[in-house]
Amino acid sequence: MKLAKILKIALNMVKANKLRSWLTIIGVIIGIASIMTIITTGEYFQGQVTKTMEGLGGDAITIVASPPFKVLQEEGVEGNSTESSGVYSVKSAEEDSGTSSKEDSGTSSEEDSGTSLEVTPITADEYKTNTPEPVAEAELTRIDVFTLLRIPAVEYVNVNVENGAELQFGSEKTYVQVRGVDTNVWPEITKKKVNQGRMLKSGDKAVVVIPNELSNGTFARKIQLNQLILLNGRSYRVIGILGKDGGLLGGLGGLFDSSVYVPYQEVYSLPYTDENMPEMERETYSSIEVQLHKGADYDLALKEIERKLRLSRRVTKDTQDFYVNSPKEAIESTRNLINGLTAFLAFIAGISLLVGSTGIANTMFTSVLEKTKEIGIMKAIGVKNGDIMLIFLCNAAMISLVGGIIGILIGTTAVQVILFLISIKMKVPFEFALSLKGTLVATMVSILVGLIAGLVPAKNASELKPVDALRYE
Repeated sequence: MKLAKILKIALNMVKANKLRSWLTIIGVIIGIASIMTIITTGEYFQGQVTKTMEGLGGDAITIVASPPFKVLQEEGVEGNSTESSGVYSVKSAEEDSGTSSKEDSGTSSEEDSGTSLEVTPITADEYKTNTPEPVAEAELTRIDVFTLLRIPAVEYVNVNVENGAELQFGSEKTYVQVRGVDTNVWPEITKKKVNQGRMLKSGDKAVVVIPNELSNGTFARKIQLNQLILLNGRSYRVIGILGKDGGLLGGLGGLFDSSVYVPYQEVYSLPYTDENMPEMERETYSSIEVQLHKGADYDLALKEIERKLRLSRRVTKDTQDFYVNSPKEAIESTRNLINGLTAFLAFIAGISLLVGSTGIANTMFTSVLEKTKEIGIMKAIGVKNGDIMLIFLCNAAMISLVGGIIGILIGTTAVQVILFLISIKMKVPFEFALSLKGTLVATMVSILVGLIAGLVPAKNASELKPVDALRYE
């Protein structure tokens, strides 16, 4: 029998029982729409979170000074107190060779079973001997920059000098984080874009680039280009205003990184209004950012950076006084978390597909019973078992495919409505989201569900004996 004839018979079987077919299709629609919605939403938010994290420097390796934490270990249990002018140590009486706890014959055996503690005073010299000396504060210097530049995988090295400052615009004041950067390197590695004005460049002095959130939402008046602001009383001219990060989560960038950017040399000479705030030493950096060449092996580069810095700083793995932060690991962890959550929710939604497949199987078994005599006639005129089986499989596939297509459309529409409402709430531009992977998975799943659910009824129909089928009432 030709395929066109098989498809026509299968389609007529669907049309013959419209109500039953549509009730079955609804079960498939619910399952496919749920899966489509979950997969598309999960992929979209994964992309937005990754985009936001990369906008904060997610693909740059950051190095910060971090002195090693040392713990003094003593053989005995010791404690000290500062009662009046004395210092005391506590130790077990059994450890003192001059102690005889059982000399008193009137002491009961129950009292001897416990361990007594003896408190003895110690001198100031003994206390100083047992107290660890403070570890010198670790610093990042130009030597570290030169060391990093000699690594073949490294393309750019940017230095950051950070400190807090009081920003004054007109009569209004606020506190901001001042971030000094290398004007030759920072514009090349940052993911931030200038909305107005320009980026910092070599030779700039007493200038500042500010974030969009500071320009528009902090003061009563909007900060414009070329206007002057005061940082700890010193005047700086605004030469650039950064654009707002795009995407649904773009506004989060302003929450986590609202720094104002100046040439790093400016931070060293920034006036200090707080007497307790330490002055920054020249040619020392708060952190160093490293950008690798495209195509460089990320993991090998991380190991090489740590190895070279240990050699130049003359430290070992145990005494390492710096920390290499790789945001790529955090991004991968976030992706895996979202993927796992999406898979779990899709599995839950798949339960409704199981219900839908049961409905398809029930419909097919009913169709086999209704078409038993017709099956006997077809077999009597020479229709093969494989053709009969294919007719019922096509019938099941049509039901599931129609449900799958409608479910995909409903799921896609539901995602757009959700994202539209969120964009209104967060006051960001709406972005259309469509998951090609979700669409493909939903289509394949809908067809497979129909074929699997219709396999047993189709096989039963093809194995009916012509005589028994013709006798069936």
